[in-house]
Parts: sequence; structure tokens; C-alpha cells
Amino acid sequence: MKKLLLFSFVILFLSSCGSTQTSSEAKPSKKTLKGTWQVTNIRFVGEQGLYKANLFDMADSACFKNSEWVFIPNNGSGKYSINSGSQCEAVTTRIHWSFYEPGDGTYQFQFKYVDEKNKPIDAANRGYRSTIDSLEANTMSMRVKTTYEGKEFDVILSFTKISEDFAL
Repeated sequence: MKKLLLFSFVILFLSSCGSTQTSSEAKPSKKTLKGTWQVTNIRFVGEQGLYKANLFDMADSACFKNSEWVFIPNNGSGKYSINSGSQCEAVTTRIHWSFYEPGDGTYQFQFKYVDEKNKPIDAANRGYRSTIDSLEANTMSMRVKTTYEGKEFDVILSFTKISEDFAL
């Protein structure tokens, strides 16, 4: 009986020492991303100073404020739309997206620009990756690494889900 009790205690102790994952470490779900999202905030993390960041070879980071992103999980298709403004040209571009696990405990959102048939439009087949800082049912935060005048910094895009609906 003592051996059984001791064995049970050892098993309980070992199982309590196992690692647990927080929501930011858990593998992101494509179903969570399903729908239409809006970039509600953009901030810079790095050395003090003024930065100019051209994101995804498309536009200045400021142009992405209030942009809408559509994600369709069953086939990885989507799009984003930038509104016109004083410094920004209105544009809508289709993307093919997925998640990537680089092996360091983080998860990344990756995408390529595609045509209506989901074929890459870049002859070199280039794409973009951003680290997912958090992905919840209605909020997401992505970190885009970039450089300006030789200085590295991150652009943090904060998203809010505005609808479960999606349309390309």
C-alpha cells in the first residue's frame, strides 16, 4: 500500500512539472482567423526616433491603419484593402496565407500576393512573414520586422475582428 501511495505521489509530481502553454504560445487556429479584421493600431518598437516603414513592399505603415483584412481558412485565400488618404493610395490585393512554425516556440503568419486563381504574381515567388504575438477570438497582434536607415525595429499591427463574414 505504501508503494502504491508513493508511486501515485511520484506520478502526480511528475505530471505537475510538465510545461503549460499560454494562448500566445499555443498553435494558432485558422478558424480563429476566419473573417474580416481591421488594423486598429500601429506602433513601433525599437530605438527612439522617427521611422518610416514600407510594409510588405506595398505602402507606408501609416497607410495600413484602418485597413481591412479578409481571411478564409479552408483554402488560405484572403485579401487586404488600404483606404485612400493624404499619403496613401487605395489598393486591394489578394493573398494566399498560412501559419509557419520556425522552431523557436513562436508562430508566424505568412502570405504571398496572388491572382484571382491563387497563383503567385511574383515571378521570384517571394512572400512575407510576421510573428504572431497574440491571436484571440476577436483580437490579434502581429510583429513585422523591418529596417530604416540601417536600424532594425518592429512594427506592431493590432487587429480587431469586425465580422465573421468574408468575401473576396
